Amino acid sequence: MTVRALRLPQDLVPATDMLVRTFQYPDHPEWGVQSDEQEQLLDVIRRIRRMWPVVRLLQCVSPALRDLMRGFVWEEDGALRGMTMAQREGTTPMWYIGTVGVLPESRRRGVARQLLVATLDMMRSSGGTMVRLGVIGGNSPAQSLYRSLGFIEYGGSTRYSLTPAGGIDRLPQPTGYDEEPLAEFDWRTRYEVDKRIVPASLQEFEPIIRGRYRTPWLVRIVAPLFETTRDRDVIIQRTRDHVIVARFGWSVSKKGKGTDFIRVRIDPAHTNLAPYLVRRALVEVLAKSPNLRVETFLSDWMPFVAHEVEALGFVRRTSHKSMGMKL
Repeated sequence: MTVRALRLPQDLVPATDMLVRTFQYPDHPEWGVQSDEQEQLLDVIRRIRRMWPVVRLLQCVSPALRDLMRGFVWEEDGALRGMTMAQREGTTPMWYIGTVGVLPESRRRGVARQLLVATLDMMRSSGGTMVRLGVIGGNSPAQSLYRSLGFIEYGGSTRYSLTPAGGIDRLPQPTGYDEEPLAEFDWRTRYEVDKRIVPASLQEFEPIIRGRYRTPWLVRIVAPLFETTRDRDVIIQRTRDHVIVARFGWSVSKKGKGTDFIRVRIDPAHTNLAPYLVRRALVEVLAKSPNLRVETFLSDWMPFVAHEVEALGFVRRTSHKSMGMKL
């Protein structure tokens, strides 16, 4: 029994197998990794393994790439029983823990705590000053563990899912607004919009700073090698003064497997845009991929968007609490 650093790429396949088993909840099957999500996850893993020599070479000259996939595993008898995975947020001293998982038969033995302590120590030694994570709202044991380590709750979100049952009609564009495409690596526009509309209550642990938005040029080169979706983003600006008041977009599976995704972010002063933007994004997805499940994550500060996705048939899959800690 030992805690050791995640080894890439050799740990990728056994870690994926372990996590698919880990994230199943018999009492709440909607929380778990679904079969279509497993397809997409395995496709990403295959791409990472295939391109790892290129990634490893670029890691030698890019700190951002070195901190893209860091973590620890719990190993017993040569098999992985638990795992954490984290990444640095852009070029900042902030980190995000995306994965904390322990197999059911290895729980209640302090495994998750040991993995998290090792992960937090790694972040501190790498100059980290802040860390955040998300946890399912009904997962009380995980929340208790995070609180005992010093994490505090500061926000939340909801994950919605839609199984398509035919096409929908597109609404006319609201008067007084214009649309423009948003380039994939246009960090400045995203930064300026979020700085203006994201609630101040969230910015203690999710500060709107440039380092979280600017993508290093080497990461830009590598990113397309691992993409499993075709993405499109659009901004909405007020016609009279060209102020950007919303951005939205969609992601469609390249291979017709896995899930599709829509995203909507609106200035709360322009809630009237919600019906049009939600429907517009969904129309685009269904036109290109009418058979795959569609998902979206919505922050709790946009209930007006949640109302619209529910009106179109999306159902709540999970609620999430955002938790953060100063290192």
